[in-house]
Amino acid sequence: MLYVVDGEQVRLTTKRQLAQELYGSLAEDDGHDFTAELLEERRTEMQREKP
Repeated sequence: MLYVVDGEQVRLTTKRQLAQELYGSLAEDDGHDFTAELLEERRTEMQREKP
């Protein structure tokens, strides 16, 4: 469980729920999705690090 502080409110959530809420939140009006780009970069890095 995670505590999320929003102004003067605190709510409980899970990591999965928070990730779902944040997914796509960095998308631009032009359709460029920085969240998807960042995830792809991380996947590529993980593949390079595998023996």
